[in-house]
Amino acid sequence: MNTQAIDFITEYNTKSMLTLRAFGDLNVATAEWFIKKQVELTNNLMDTGLASSKEILTAKTPAEAAQASSKMMQAMVETVTGYVKESTDNVLKTREGLKVVIDDAYKLNSEYAGKAVDTSVEAIKKTAKKAA
Repeated sequence: MNTQAIDFITEYNTKSMLTLRAFGDLNVATAEWFIKKQVELTNNLMDTGLASSKEILTAKTPAEAAQASSKMMQAMVETVTGYVKESTDNVLKTREGLKVVIDDAYKLNSEYAGKAVDTSVEAIKKTAKKAA
């Protein structure tokens, strides 16, 4: 294997690793976002539930207890709905980032496939000249 081929492989591997790094970074950022949001959602639902439970327990009439319970359910539905909307937005953003990574990988592989053919043709010509 000649130096040109080794340089070609080294360059391709370096650029491929950058693509893999971008993919990994996107995955980590997405996972971190979802973990953070899951913790926020859980804390929010627990806080809402505890506050509403206190209201229900201190209610003087069944109507007050029912009203506190209804208020709690409404707050929880709003919280979960907001979480779903934010999650959907993040998934769409992540999808766009993934498209960029895939497009870059496709371009890289297309470029280097052409270079590999050109390099091989040059090596065959050199070998043929030496043999002649």
